[in-house]
This record gives sequence, structure tokens and C-alpha cells, in this order.
Amino acid sequence: MEGNSNIKQSYITVSQFALIIFGSIVGVGILSLPNSVVKVAHQDGWISTLIGGVYPLYVVMIASYIGKKNPNDSILILSKKYFSRFIGSILNLIFATYFIFVASMIASYYTNLMRTYIVGFLTPIKVIAILFISIIYAASRNLKVVGRISEISFYLTIFLLLSPIVALKDANMINISPIFGSGFRSIVKGTLKSVFAYSGAEIILLIYPFIKEKKKMLVSSLISVILVIVMYVWCVFITTYYLGPDIVDKNYWSFLLVTGSLTLSVVNSYKYIFILLWSLIAFKSMSINGYASIHILKDFSHKIGGKKIYFLIYPVFVYLALKYGNEISRQKISDIVFPWYIIFNLLYMTSIAVFVFFKGGRNA
Repeated sequence: MEGNSNIKQSYITVSQFALIIFGSIVGVGILSLPNSVVKVAHQDGWISTLIGGVYPLYVVMIASYIGKKNPNDSILILSKKYFSRFIGSILNLIFATYFIFVASMIASYYTNLMRTYIVGFLTPIKVIAILFISIIYAASRNLKVVGRISEISFYLTIFLLLSPIVALKDANMINISPIFGSGFRSIVKGTLKSVFAYSGAEIILLIYPFIKEKKKMLVSSLISVILVIVMYVWCVFITTYYLGPDIVDKNYWSFLLVTGSLTLSVVNSYKYIFILLWSLIAFKSMSINGYASIHILKDFSHKIGGKKIYFLIYPVFVYLALKYGNEISRQKISDIVFPWYIIFNLLYMTSIAVFVFFKGGRNA
């Protein structure tokens, strides 16, 4: 069992638990989600996105089952319990690299976005180096701090994602017609693309021991994930509906073009206001993944000290984020690596659930 004293000190509310899950999934990547899905599913990209929501729902069901049987032991403890300490530690380390990859990938994405629209005069190293100092500081705090950041950014996220609703009046029905016209195979391919965008739900497997009211874990996480699915489908739908599949496919951050439909008398372009406000969402996503990385790696830090992890992981984050390069290069790396991590995560958590089912667990 993980240290009860540490767990009690880091207890989070049901609301914080749900919004950490929401925040772990919804990040800057949603701005280009329509690109990857519409590229293969065309006008039916929003349908593929809806079907892709099965992945986070599956993660929620698996995590809830594991958590119900082992309310105080996260997947890090259970993997060593069922796979042996050696193999379990290797699996946990791979799980840690997943969150490191996601955090650094978000940082690279955000840097490319900001340098394209706002701070083109800054070099990537300056943006990324400063960015990760803030992220590691936030991630080094306990889970309550991460939960509060998630709560603050949630309302801003909903506002920003719904703000282009005015685009509906200028949209064209032809852009999403005919429904199911792209064909079954294209919709399936689009679904696989959308699954990658739903990555992040796996954070549940790490944080469920820290929720106060464990009986509400399933309901709160389901509500969180369903809201994510609704927001994702909305973003892909409104982007396709407003721009059309051909234009969506030709832009890196297609959802940003939709924000251009909103005009404010006091500013020349709402898009730039949107990007600046979206920085908090990016910071939140990186902080959550940074926290997950540090939380797992601390399990390996008995000999070197927990605080040294922060200094050791900082250059790793910075190096990876810089290594991904421009947006074209970053996207290619993401398309290659993410499928392998998704497969690993599915096998990892499903195997734990199978062991729990056959060997039982400790009920609270």
C-alpha cells in the first residue's frame, strides 16, 4: 500500500479528480485535431471522433474496476505485485516515459504555435527552457496544486472552445454532406487518428488513490470523459462545417481559423487573444503530465533523493521538446510513436485488470 500519510496529505476533491482527467486529455492538440481526423475521414471526421471516445471510456471502466478492488494501491504498486518487482518496475518506467513524451510533445507543439503567431523573434530554446522551469515547479507541488490549476483552466477551456459558435451562421451544410459519405474504411481510419487525441485518460490509474470520496470515482470520471468527447466532436464538427474538408486538411491549426469568425470591436483579431488565453490550458496539460512523470520516477529515486529528480528530468524535457523540431517534424514523430504507447497502455492496464479479477484485490 502506498504511504497512507502521503495520500492523506494529497487528497483531492471529486471535482479536482474529474477536472484533472479532463485537463490531462484536453490540451493544445485540440487545435489541430480536425486536421488529422478530417484528412482521412473527410466530412465524417466528427463521427470518427465520436467513435474514438470509446478509448477513454474503456480507460475509465478499467481504472474504476482496479480502483474499486485496490482503492489505495495505484497501478505502480499493482504492476510490481503481479508481474514481480523487476518486470513491474520496467513496465512502470515505460509508463513514465509515456508521460514524459506527452509533456515534451505538448511543449514542442505549443512553442511552434507561439513562435508562428506571437513570439517569432524568440528561439525555441528560450521558450522551452523557461516553459519547463514553470512546469516542473508546478508539477513538483502535491496533487492538490495540480487539481487547483485544472479547476481554474477548466472554465476558460469551455469558454474558448465554445466561443466560435457564431461560425454556425456562416457555415455551409455542403461541407459535412453527405453524412457517412466518406465510407466505412475512412471513418475507421479517422477513428484510429482520434484515439491518439484522447490519450491522457491514463492519469486515472495514478491518481485514484488520492480521491477523497472513492465511491464517486466512476461517475465523476465518466462525466469528465463524456464532456471531453462532446468538446472534441464539437471542435471537429464546427471546423469542418465552417471551413470544409479541403481547407481543414491544408492548415496546421485549423480550429484557429474558426476563431476568426468571432469579431470584437475592441481588438483586430480574436485569434491572437485566443492563443494567449490558450497558454493557460497548455500550461495545465504540461503540468499534469509533468506531475505524472515525476510521481512515477520518484518510485525509482530512493538512492538519489526525490528532489534530485526535478533537476535530472528538466534537461530531458528540454532536449526532447527541442529535438522534435518544427511542426511537420513533430507531427511525423507523434504519428510514429503514439500508436505504440497506446498499444502498451492498453495491454498494461488490461493485464492488471485481468490479474485483479483472477487473484482478487483488497477492498476498502
